[in-house]
Amino acid sequence: MAIAKNGINGKFSGKVGSVIGYQLGGQNVIRTVGERRKPFTPLELLNQAKMKVVSEFLSQIKPWIKLGFAKAAPAGSRVGAFQMAQSHARKHAVMVNDEGQPYIDPAKVLVSKGPCRPARNCSVVREEKKLIFRWDYRAKEEGADDRLMVLLYEEELGYFREFLEIGAPRSAQMDVWEVGTLPRLERPTHVYVTFKNMLFGEVSDSVYCGTV
Repeated sequence: MAIAKNGINGKFSGKVGSVIGYQLGGQNVIRTVGERRKPFTPLELLNQAKMKVVSEFLSQIKPWIKLGFAKAAPAGSRVGAFQMAQSHARKHAVMVNDEGQPYIDPAKVLVSKGPCRPARNCSVVREEKKLIFRWDYRAKEEGADDRLMVLLYEEELGYFREFLEIGAPRSAQMDVWEVGTLPRLERPTHVYVTFKNMLFGEVSDSVYCGTV
């Protein structure tokens, strides 16, 4: 059952036959649903499999995605932050192996998107209980006070391990993160680095720094 708001000419929410009405990003959306009467083609099955691996990879870091894509998908947008991240990963980060099975290349995933300059020549190494980050800095081109943000993601376990929301300023060209308090950091852990303008809340596109 659907509920008509402001009469028959107004918006409605719910289901009428094969039509569903709902709100997305503050806008009214209508779509149809129904049973499919013919089998999926190989290409359709491959596209479904690609979408599945994208969703599985990103769903475990959804809180970070919402933070990293918040400005790229402002309030009122028909496409939300998570959908924007999915779209980018679907276009750029999905590979297909020799058996025809899709998989994610973590190095090509964006976990944040914005107008700030991304980290240049960023690297990370682990020394005992510390992660040491280094990057290049150009004073005339990049915000000196942009702050480092880091996501550690253990894909094998299926969840993000930890993230650092406010790190060193960009002008410092390095940061040291004590990771000894983390329960374990034994499996390969993906490292993504972002810079954030603390005044305007804008971020950079994320940069993949490999695994530790």
